[in-house]
Amino acid sequence: MEILLSLTYTLLFIFVIYKMKFFEIDGLSKRTISFIFILKIFFGLLLWAIYTFYYKDRSTADIYKYFDDSKILFDALKTHPSHYFKMLFGIGNMTPEFDTYYAQMHYWTRKIDSNIYNDSHTIIRFNSIVRFFSFGYYNVHTVFICFLSLVGLTAIYKTFIPFLQDKKRELIFIVFLLPSVLFWGSGVLKEGLIFFALGLLIYYTTKLFSIKSIIICLCVALLLAFSKFYVWLAIFPSLVFILWINKTTISKTFLKFLFIIITLATIGLNIDSFTTIQNPLVTLSQKQIEFNQLASGNLTDAYCKPIPIAGSIIQINTLQPTLTSVIKNAPQAFINTLFRPYLWELKSPMMLMAGAENILILLIILLCLLFIKPLSIIRWEYVLFCLSFVIIQFLIIGETTPVLGAIARYKVPALPFLLIAFLFLLDKEKLIKRIPFFSRFAK
Repeated sequence: MEILLSLTYTLLFIFVIYKMKFFEIDGLSKRTISFIFILKIFFGLLLWAIYTFYYKDRSTADIYKYFDDSKILFDALKTHPSHYFKMLFGIGNMTPEFDTYYAQMHYWTRKIDSNIYNDSHTIIRFNSIVRFFSFGYYNVHTVFICFLSLVGLTAIYKTFIPFLQDKKRELIFIVFLLPSVLFWGSGVLKEGLIFFALGLLIYYTTKLFSIKSIIICLCVALLLAFSKFYVWLAIFPSLVFILWINKTTISKTFLKFLFIIITLATIGLNIDSFTTIQNPLVTLSQKQIEFNQLASGNLTDAYCKPIPIAGSIIQINTLQPTLTSVIKNAPQAFINTLFRPYLWELKSPMMLMAGAENILILLIILLCLLFIKPLSIIRWEYVLFCLSFVIIQFLIIGETTPVLGAIARYKVPALPFLLIAFLFLLDKEKLIKRIPFFSRFAK
């Protein structure tokens, strides 16, 4: 039954791809998009197989943790429908009568008291909605998340293709086919929702101010914030910057960028002075404490068993809730996120994939820098847009995360933007002229 349902929904979504105007894209046929969708499903199934037959501890597998908790939420619909909808929308669901549900869920509540929003709620709620269609079969959820992720990635491609007409194939590879994007972005995980919300938010921000665009931006911005708040935080300055550029001119691009970064940073770092929102530096410090406790084996899992020490744990500098501490730790944080795991740290197949991908990314960056366009014709507004998002996200991850496996996964939403930034720098004709081998990949 699971196979039949999964195939049925796969065919249904392919039908949607062929019928929706959204998927009518320059340089990307609907046949290619359908192939990418099927490829994503394959990688989603691969992720499921790894965490089902290789890593067999279901209680610690992210693909199952939130899926299993969603059953508790969904089952409330049968006995107390009002409870289900209150928990689904997060309205009036913090009274004692809901404790029965939360006691059965393993990841709805945190193991550590914190003021940080628990973004696990979002993926649990998503899974509870998909259960209306899946009848509890896990891989139906894989098909749904792959389609949502595909929509977001397609939106990213559509955003940048007008400015990279001579690099269509390269853009397809960078957006859709990076190994970690295929792998982590195709499982029943937060990454799929992040790509969906992030892609649509960027695409429709460039099309403001129509009513449709405003509504979509507001909805997906909320989804992104509730899925991974730091990703929303990292992309926000870029969105403000590109919106300003698009609604005015590209003159004084760097001054506009600096003005936005300085202004938003000043407001953000002092937000606790005029609101009840916690200072982000305190939040970062708390997040590092949480992750250190988890990685060091000081917490228990869903079944009250001690969580083992993370196999790829690394030492990172202690982060104090001060700007000085953040700046001091920034070089280490950025290096850890961009370059690690190093070759001598590859201890598992997944780490091997991450390490190999790091080498590939660095080679692409090196080629783009060696064969760079004349500086005067580079679209710097889009380079700054992408690099701002990447740098902020990399720093947040590196400042708080002491586990290489987690770093390799958390940075996935930023990787396409890192390479897109350098794609804007690349002089493709110069590259092909100097290294004819690459001509076989050019149109």
